[in-house]
Amino acid sequence: MTNLESKIKEYREMKRLAEEALAAADSIADELKAAMNEAEESKMIIGEYKLSYTDCKRTGIDKKALAADHADIYTAYLEETSYKRFAVV
Repeated sequence: MTNLESKIKEYREMKRLAEEALAAADSIADELKAAMNEAEESKMIIGEYKLSYTDCKRTGIDKKALAADHADIYTAYLEETSYKRFAVV
């Protein structure tokens, strides 16, 4: 196995471990949110920790509707970006 192959193997293992850890953290977060919902509290203090689980709103542009109703305006404000994507499959 070459040095790069061993690095790829190590990389994939670290990514797998990170995904498992994230899934475990999400599961714990779900338990905490359920406890807050059960207590009907949007904010709680537990020991030294402050929990917050609140409704948030965001206003955005409906791009599909804008493109359908005002294609000239939509295309005038489009901007293209470029980036590099790294993948190991």
